[in-house]
Amino acid sequence: MQIETIRFGTVEVDESKLITFGDGIPGLEEYSKYALLQYEESYPIIWMQSVDEGGICLPVLDTYAVLTGYVFDIDDEDVRQLELNGPEDLHVVSVLVIPDELQQMTINLAAPIIINTVTGKAKQIVLSGSDYNVRAPIFQDICRMIAREEGDADAGSVAKAE
Repeated sequence: MQIETIRFGTVEVDESKLITFGDGIPGLEEYSKYALLQYEESYPIIWMQSVDEGGICLPVLDTYAVLTGYVFDIDDEDVRQLELNGPEDLHVVSVLVIPDELQQMTINLAAPIIINTVTGKAKQIVLSGSDYNVRAPIFQDICRMIAREEGDADAGSVAKAE
């Protein structure tokens, strides 16, 4: 299917890969269907694009790709709602805030988005009793991840390129 976006123009998406938020996303409850778009130019950022509103596009990050030590519990009711059968069905992304000065980029670790990769059901879960920050700095972690993938031990070279 084709969707109209403000950021990327007309985009072709596989309808079977859409994700659906049963209750919407807090603050965007009326928009429940999204496509995850990834472009080489903005790697590792993924764009969570609303299918119904071209102006709604949230930058997200595959949380575990960057922060391997990120750990939290999902309560039984959320597991049931999302129809999760095991960790292999799970994809966790977190919303980014990307200011003009990229070094000030933050990630919301206190409210991850949980996606069932089999059913496409998704939910943003607010972690209660967690020490995770809503605006945790992430730029240096992204630089280190890119440097590891490129086999470059100097993440500073990536940071300088920005």
